[in-house]
Amino acid sequence: MYRTILTCTILTSLLLVGAISAVAEPTFDEVYPKKTDPFLGNYVGRWSEAEEVNPDIAAQVYPLGNDSYRIRIVNKLDMRCPVLLDVEVQPKRGKLEFDVDGFTGKTDGETFTGTRGELTYSMQKTNLTSPTMHARPPEGGIVLFDGTNLDAWTGTEGWQILDDGTLLVTPEGDYLVTKDTFTDVQLHVEFRLPLLPLARGQGRGNSGVFLQDEYEVQVLDSFGLDGVYDECGALYKLSAPHVNACRPPLQWQTYDIYYRAARFDASGNVQEYGRISVFHNGVLIHSNQELSWRTGWKEVDRLVPPPGEPGHIKLQGHDNFVQYRNIWVVK
Repeated sequence: MYRTILTCTILTSLLLVGAISAVAEPTFDEVYPKKTDPFLGNYVGRWSEAEEVNPDIAAQVYPLGNDSYRIRIVNKLDMRCPVLLDVEVQPKRGKLEFDVDGFTGKTDGETFTGTRGELTYSMQKTNLTSPTMHARPPEGGIVLFDGTNLDAWTGTEGWQILDDGTLLVTPEGDYLVTKDTFTDVQLHVEFRLPLLPLARGQGRGNSGVFLQDEYEVQVLDSFGLDGVYDECGALYKLSAPHVNACRPPLQWQTYDIYYRAARFDASGNVQEYGRISVFHNGVLIHSNQELSWRTGWKEVDRLVPPPGEPGHIKLQGHDNFVQYRNIWVVK
C-alpha cells in the first residue's frame, strides 16, 4: 500500500512538473505578438532652452513582466554617455510615471515629458530604421537566403521559412551552416528578436552570426542595456560593441560585417590575426577590430590558433525563436 501511494505521488509530481514546463515554454505567437507593448521603444527629445551644455535627451523603455517597466534615460541614443536615470516603474491610469530625487517623468507611450529642478524636457517615441535595411547584394554577391529556399545551407532541421518569407529558428534548431566556405567576406544579415519580458541576460532571444566557423557576432535582445562583451553586437567574449545600437525587440535590425581572415607565413605561423568591422543598424560598433582569439564560450576554445582554411558562415540556434531575412555575402 505504501509503495502504491509513493508511486502515485511520484507520478503525480512528475506530471505536475511536466505540465509546468509545458506552460513555461512560450509559443511563436506569444513572443512575436501582432500588437506590441504600448510603452516599449526609444524616445528622443530636448531639454528646455535653459540647458545649453547637453540639450539632447533620450529614453529607452522596456517591459520587465509582472506589470513592471525599466526606464533608462541618457543624453543620446547610439552613444556611450552617462546614464541620467535608471528606474523601474509600474503603470498607473494608462501612464508610466516616476519622481526620483527631483527627476520626474511621465509617458503615455507616445509623448514623454518631465522635469529636473527648474529644467523641463519633452520627447517623442521614435522608430529608428537601419539605412541598410532591405539592401540588395552588389554585383558578384551571393544570395544565401531570399525567402524562397534553404538550398545554400545544411543543418536545416528546426529552421522554418514562414509565409512572409522570413526564416525562423525554433528552440529545436541548431547551427544553420552554409554549404560554401569563405575567408574574407562582406556579409549582410537582417534579424528580428522576440519580446521576452520575463527573460534576462542570455535568455533574451539568443542567437549569433559566425564567420569562418569560429568568430561570433552575438545576436541578443540587449535593448536598453549597457552593451557588454556578451550582448548584442559583441564579438562574443572578445570585444564589447563601441555603443549599444540594439533596437527594441520585434523591430527588424541589420548587421553589415566586413571580415578579413588571419594571414600565415609559409610555415603556417600567424603573421596577422583576423580583423572585423561591424555596422549594427548602420552604426559602426567595431572598427577593424583585431581577432586576437576565437570567440568561444570556454577559455580552452578561445585560445586555439585562428583557422587557416576557408570556413562556413553559420547562424546559431540557441533555444529561442529568432527570425532572419535578406542574407547575402560578397567574397
